[in-house]
Amino acid sequence: MWSGPRNISTALMRAWENRADCVVWDEPLYGYYLQATGIQHPGAAEVIAAR
Repeated sequence: MWSGPRNISTALMRAWENRADCVVWDEPLYGYYLQATGIQHPGAAEVIAAR
């Protein structure tokens, strides 16, 4: 499922995360975005490393 930011997506994501037969990725492309754009972000190194 792909959902827009800042809406009920977080609640929905947490609900699916509690199912044993589901895997949830929160913002799977954010690390690539930070690396590709070079935007300064306080946790950029951790986000990029976690990809």
